[in-house]
Amino acid sequence: MSLAYTSKGKGSRVACWGYCGASLVLAFVLLGWAWMRAEAQRAPAETPTNASPKYSSCAIAITSDGNTLLVVNPDSNSLTFVDTASQAAIIELPVGIDPRSVAVSADGDTAFVANQGSDDLSVIDLPSRAVVATLGVGDRPVGVAVSPGGRFAAVAESGADQIRILDLHDFSTLAILPVTDRPYGLAFIPGSSRLLVTHLLNGNVTALTLQPFRNYLPLVTNGLTLGDSRLIAEFSALQPPTFNLQPSTLSTWPNVAPAPAVIVNAAGTRAYLPQTMANGLGSNTQFDTTVFPKVSVLNLETNTHQTSEHISLPETDRPVGLPWDVALAKNDTELWVVNSASNDVSVIDISNPAHPTRAANIPVGDNPRGIVLAPDGSAAYVNNTLAGTISVIDAQTYTVTQVITVTTIPLPPALLDGKRLYFSSARTDLAQARWISCNTCHIEGEADGRTWLVKYLGSVPPGEQPVIRRNTTSLLGMIETYPLRWSAEWNESADSEFSVRFEQFGGGLIAGAMNDTRTGPPNQGRSYDLDCLALFIDSLSIPARNHTLTEAELRGKAIFESPQTQCAVCHPAPLYTDLQVHDVGTADGPGEWFGPLIDTPTLRFLYDSSPYLHDGSAATLYDVLVTKNPDDEHGVTSSLTSQEMQDLLAFLLALP
Repeated sequence: MSLAYTSKGKGSRVACWGYCGASLVLAFVLLGWAWMRAEAQRAPAETPTNASPKYSSCAIAITSDGNTLLVVNPDSNSLTFVDTASQAAIIELPVGIDPRSVAVSADGDTAFVANQGSDDLSVIDLPSRAVVATLGVGDRPVGVAVSPGGRFAAVAESGADQIRILDLHDFSTLAILPVTDRPYGLAFIPGSSRLLVTHLLNGNVTALTLQPFRNYLPLVTNGLTLGDSRLIAEFSALQPPTFNLQPSTLSTWPNVAPAPAVIVNAAGTRAYLPQTMANGLGSNTQFDTTVFPKVSVLNLETNTHQTSEHISLPETDRPVGLPWDVALAKNDTELWVVNSASNDVSVIDISNPAHPTRAANIPVGDNPRGIVLAPDGSAAYVNNTLAGTISVIDAQTYTVTQVITVTTIPLPPALLDGKRLYFSSARTDLAQARWISCNTCHIEGEADGRTWLVKYLGSVPPGEQPVIRRNTTSLLGMIETYPLRWSAEWNESADSEFSVRFEQFGGGLIAGAMNDTRTGPPNQGRSYDLDCLALFIDSLSIPARNHTLTEAELRGKAIFESPQTQCAVCHPAPLYTDLQVHDVGTADGPGEWFGPLIDTPTLRFLYDSSPYLHDGSAATLYDVLVTKNPDDEHGVTSSLTSQEMQDLLAFLLALP
């Protein structure tokens, strides 16, 4: 704990320290200890129930009495209250845009909804079922979780790469903690001051230790003992603490994406993370050698990756796609895994952690994203976000006993069908063995940060392999930047039939052979489902970003637009692409017989779309313009000073 004190003068400070220094030190220690103890005492006592409470971010929450479910509806911009006794929706309450997670306060009176699309947090009074406040937060908040003691809430701001800590007494921001790219899942560790943060596009977990310190603490003694409730009450009444951030990184597997959630057991000794691990550069590109759905385990006592308890879902249960959320049941001996692409739930017996076994596989609705269990462990509730329903599952028989409608999704039918197809691997025409969906690589419509060896089905030069190395592109705003893919080999989004057949290994959405994506007639119009899928892909847009250019960025804009660099010749505003192909000297690596012409990519959203270039070989924009550009073929940048280069990079990272 950091200590500080104030004084009006050197003399008084020396006099005071000489008289009461030891008492002040003791007061600091006692009060710091009391803060931690107060938070722990506010946490509900663990009782021997069948289901451990979730202190993690999730698309569904349940009140501590088990009477009410709270369900976020991302496409309806709403939160639905469900009565668990009658198993019926009570009210659907408008919140912000694109709500992604919901958490309930420790006293059960308040709920908090993270709205990704409107950059805010809705505060819900549960007794009156009304929004009582809307708190502006950072860019793209996707997760919210309440601490076990109920004093704090954490918000994962994915677009801003930071965690916000809120004081739930007055909803003020106590701290904003920078973290690495795309924070997503959150979980507080019971009985401690630690917070775990997953990152959507990698397997690392950030562990934050939230240690308070103050600039002034009154001397509190008066005969109070360490455990005295008066000491705790007095400490709790003090001004809210600030935080001394002590981050650490806990690693799981490499090449993980997505990693959307984390849950901690009641003892605080294990964390469970649903993940998908990629094998993008494997030359044997088959459905089951490309990505691997799994649950990783962290040992929180040793802060290590507990590989001996790792759960391979296809081996333990059956082939599934994109595990997204988890819950614990039967006194933490059973793990429930929601698989968002294959539309099912894997129930895994972990009573012997080194030998997990299948208990059940339960089909649910479209694109399940969250799960909670009743406090007594009798039922599980799954939020099927693209069905607008809740699946109620008997936790003893592993059967769906009820499906509750929580919203009518207000998308046009063709667009909703396309969205369901995009996120699904549950049909044989979409994917082999329920394994891969569009969302597996283009996560949430964006890129997965991976480079893949992908099949090429045209004529191949003698001695060359029919694979090419390609960096996953974001699909956001794609309708404005045809042709598609790095080598401009698609001229319409209906050419995604190629991906369905040869990258997802599905049977295909078109009856018969597909048309050549370069020279053949359109594939659009040959299949209603394919047209719906293309419609959804074309609907994806670049997220809004309110940003005023700084002086450095304005200087960089002038450099970008100058005749000297020629950047704007191929990347003119507003799309920042000329929609043409060029040889810029980057397609010269092994296996690049397919080049050298590369489609000019849009520069919008650069700040969140690394790595760069068609083969993912540039980790940073500096690498694009300097390391990978020795002959000025990709912009004339060799004559720029160090400051000019910094300004240019600042402008590029400020787009859109």
